[in-house]
Amino acid sequence: MEEIKNSLEFACPRVSIILPVYNRRHLILRAIASVQRQSFKDWELLIVDDGSSDGLEELILPLLQENPNWRYLKHSRRRLSATRNIGLQAGLGFYATFIDSDDEYLEEHLQTRVSYMDAHPQVDLIHGGVVLNGPEHSHWVQDAFHPDATIHLSQCTIGATLFGKRRVFVDSGGFKRLPYSAESEFIARLARTYTIERVEFPTYVYYTGLEDSICTQRLRQYEKDNNRSAL
Repeated sequence: MEEIKNSLEFACPRVSIILPVYNRRHLILRAIASVQRQSFKDWELLIVDDGSSDGLEELILPLLQENPNWRYLKHSRRRLSATRNIGLQAGLGFYATFIDSDDEYLEEHLQTRVSYMDAHPQVDLIHGGVVLNGPEHSHWVQDAFHPDATIHLSQCTIGATLFGKRRVFVDSGGFKRLPYSAESEFIARLARTYTIERVEFPTYVYYTGLEDSICTQRLRQYEKDNNRSAL
């Protein structure tokens, strides 16, 4: 794994934001801009490149000198769970959270979560609080626990909304490499040991219906399997 470091040093932040990315040069700046607009400012951004080949590195590297609280890490293709775990290990913050390269935060996203966690020190992790942006049909995905059915995204665990004590993510071993719903498995596993709560602060904008999104791919697979069963 290669890390391109800034020449400027900065103090350990309260929040490590992990942005896993693979060939999303055309979308990533929207996600990054939403991080920059946060009302809560004590954060670092770890852009973890999962082996992109679309010129992403050339886009990001010139921006590092202007943004001392950004870090860029790149490795060969390992998929989402491993990419998130690498960011968690490299992070310096007390808290850790995520943003997907095709999504964005509303301005108060970090502040609402930091305030909640600070006010509830017994809580280890929180998740939830999404605004769905996309056609209604794209808000339905395959149910991880009932593969022959679909479920509305508002009822799902959206992994990028996870926010909590970074040591909990790391000490638990992070995310398993699963084809789908690694976040649901993660929460179910950690709920046996840690305190996890769902919150409903609608500040994470989750874009659906994109051609290369995981949700779109899984819904298409569900439709394909259903059509095959009907034959």
